[in-house]
Amino acid sequence: MKYQYKLRIFQIDAFTDQPFGGNPAVVVLDADRLRESAVERVSQETITGQTVFVYPSKVADYKFRYMTPRGEMAFSGHLTVAGFTALAEEGLIEVVNDVNMFTLETRAGVLEIEVVKNETSGLHEVQITHESPEFMATYDPKDIAEALGLTLADIMSPNPIQTVSTGTPQLMVPVNTLKALERIRPDWERLNGLQEGSDWISVQVFTRETFAPTSDVHVRHFAPALGISEDPVTGSAAGSMCAYMIKYGLFDVTIPVTSIVIEQGHFMGRPGKIFVEVRGDSDEITQVKVSGTGITVIRGTLYV
Repeated sequence: MKYQYKLRIFQIDAFTDQPFGGNPAVVVLDADRLRESAVERVSQETITGQTVFVYPSKVADYKFRYMTPRGEMAFSGHLTVAGFTALAEEGLIEVVNDVNMFTLETRAGVLEIEVVKNETSGLHEVQITHESPEFMATYDPKDIAEALGLTLADIMSPNPIQTVSTGTPQLMVPVNTLKALERIRPDWERLNGLQEGSDWISVQVFTRETFAPTSDVHVRHFAPALGISEDPVTGSAAGSMCAYMIKYGLFDVTIPVTSIVIEQGHFMGRPGKIFVEVRGDSDEITQVKVSGTGITVIRGTLYV
């Protein structure tokens, strides 16, 4: 059989330094060679169902498109980490010193990306500058708790259940304990019903209790509207959550930068870590940066 295209393809575990941890992502380089009709089919063919297609850009260094089982997303944190990991490992971007800045075109806008090679591990640390946070609508804690299979007593009051966005609007739900996180059993029909007509696309549930003493917060993330029941490690929600924590006094602020370490994925057997830097204080947050590493577990050729 004669194939029209042979493209470089990778599976990269993002927000981890260990194989089979973090959030698995598929990266397709040279995606401009694909017909538009093939993009969705290729994404559906991949094991993870979450794929980043890498294109040249007229307004930035690269353009990324993010595909999920339900279609295209405006932005994805772990797919961005995976995409720049592949570009760096293939020598398509030059990472030669302490500051390697790139621009990335996405449907969410043009983003600033910094890539640094860790000389000890050999991995590339990818840092994404997010938009300043927008604090949006609030929701009934009882409704959200019941949709997650929790009780109102599990919710960390008096903090609001609120949509926050640093590029992607997601619902922030603080709970009191790791035990509460572990007990979550979403009622998908009810959760989807609450999401319809709302200003959020997914739910970030978190607690200040952690497994690792070096972590500051533990997270679970649910995105049924995107065809993702639970996401192992979620970069797009990390900045919003940290901004929420600072605004409502759930984390001590240090000036000029507050650093927060997020752990996630343990309840799915795919532990990972996200590192967040927040500039500003509870009155005004001026900048949010989210970073992590990725590790390649599969490298090959896509025949189309």
